[in-house]
Parts: sequence; C-alpha cells; structure tokens
Amino acid sequence: MNDLCNSTLRKLWGLTGSDPECASADWNDFFDPIGLILLAPPRNYGYWCTPLNSLTFATTGGDGVHYGLLALDGQFTDFSPVVMTVPMSDTSNTIVGANLKEFLALGIRFGYFGLEQLVYDRHNTMQELELPNFDQEMSQRERSLLNLISSEFNIRPWSRVDQRLKELQAQFAAALQLPPEEESAA
Repeated sequence: MNDLCNSTLRKLWGLTGSDPECASADWNDFFDPIGLILLAPPRNYGYWCTPLNSLTFATTGGDGVHYGLLALDGQFTDFSPVVMTVPMSDTSNTIVGANLKEFLALGIRFGYFGLEQLVYDRHNTMQELELPNFDQEMSQRERSLLNLISSEFNIRPWSRVDQRLKELQAQFAAALQLPPEEESAA
C-alpha cells in the first residue's frame, strides 16, 4: 500500500482519521456528503471502461462513477493525473486534474458528486464550477468538509474551467490504457 498511496492521498485520508492501509476503512464515508467515498486500499475498480493503468482512490457512490490516479511511467505519484470514469456515459473517461491537489480544487465549491455532469451537461456544469461561492443548496456540513479540504491543501477554485479541462485532455488522454472492447456476439 505504501507505494500506492501518494503523500497527497495519504494527507486526504488523514483528515478522515482512518488508515488507508486498513481494509476495514474501505468505503470511508467521511467525505460522502460531498461525493468522495475513499477506497482502502486504492485499487483498479475494474469497470468495463476503467483505465487499466489507473488506481481508483474514490467513488461518488452513484452509477459507478469513480476517480483514479493515472500511472505515469508505470508509477502512481503525487504527479499522477486524475481520471474521472463515468460508466453510464458515452464519454467514459475525462481527465479532471493534473494531480490530486488540482482535482480537489476543481470541486472545492461544488463538491465531487456533480462533476460527472461534465460529460452530460458540460456548459451548465462549468458555469457552476466557476461560481466564486458555494452551491446555494449545500448544507453546512458539506461546506465545512469543503472548507476543511481547502484549508488543509491551500487550494482555490479553478478559473477558466473549460480551457483547463481541454488542456488536461490534450496532455493526458493518450496515456489512458483502456480495456479491450468485448466483441459483440453475431
């Protein structure tokens, strides 16, 4: 586990008070209200569209949506990009951060559950992500959790979300190693 849990991920786990190396900590729901259920240990989630070279560290708990670190040169590090996998979408994989810290900044005013809407309703979701304040419908608990992450990692919300997402796709999409498509029966 030590080589699978980079220091940023370990720091995120530290906020939960649980041990990412302990299997009983799996599906850690500390950040569940903001759509980030941490997996212990991080592992490839194994969906038909989960990149083979990704290590799933969290799920939203809805429709199989999960977040994984993408291996670069066969290694998972603090410099690993984050891929969002949305099995129910025709666009199954989207790069949502050059690293875990940048990914956390993307959802810091919006939460992480709704990020899947980037593949369904990109324009409106990007507008919401660029708002300077919290989503009006967020509970105080959700705001507190996002403030905790923001404070601990010293992060700010993204600006120019559309441009940055396009840059990330251009930079990292080719690195995704997807499972072979199953041949359909004739």
